Amino acid sequence: MSLDPSTAAVIRSHKSAIQGLQAQVAALAQQVAATATRPKTVWDEINEIPGRWIESTLSGEVAFTASDEGKRGTPINFLVSQDGPFIQTHYPLALWRPSAPDNATNLGRWRPVSTFPLPDQVVDTDIIDILYEIRDGGSQRDFQNEPRSVLLSRPDNIVPCPSPTLWSPNATILFTPTYLALTWDSATPPTQGILHVDIPGFRIVNL
Repeated sequence: MSLDPSTAAVIRSHKSAIQGLQAQVAALAQQVAATATRPKTVWDEINEIPGRWIESTLSGEVAFTASDEGKRGTPINFLVSQDGPFIQTHYPLALWRPSAPDNATNLGRWRPVSTFPLPDQVVDTDIIDILYEIRDGGSQRDFQNEPRSVLLSRPDNIVPCPSPTLWSPNATILFTPTYLALTWDSATPPTQGILHVDIPGFRIVNL
């Protein structure tokens, strides 16, 4: 039995729509298959960690004296919270300040940790030069087995890392400085300084 023209037209329209949907489903299936086989990026893995992202900075300080010149100093320990991992997004920020004697010319003033660059807007005295190493104390492995130069952020230039670094909950990060040179040449030079280091990033907290 032949169909009337209007019914046949509707069937042809539905058939065309179904074929179009089949093509779309096939294209989506290919995309899903490609995604499933694609290697995960660091951010893919971070995004899969459940929890809330909270801006955070790990901060620590250590004292040093003129006798530390040319030596590896005492490490600064950063303890990652047990509530979740810490994602480091930028290079550490390092500064120091004279802390003794009480009449030191630049007592308590932030000073750079490198003679490069020399900002003209700051007091050009009492400058130190450092190298640094970073170690994951929790795993007892060297995160970085050779001392770095001053590949660091500055207050006027927070430098992003090439890739974010995930530090596990309860990890202990050790920042070990080497004091290459101490130029303490102000009118009343310091006898002791405090090295301050911040590690910028964010925490992932399960709430």
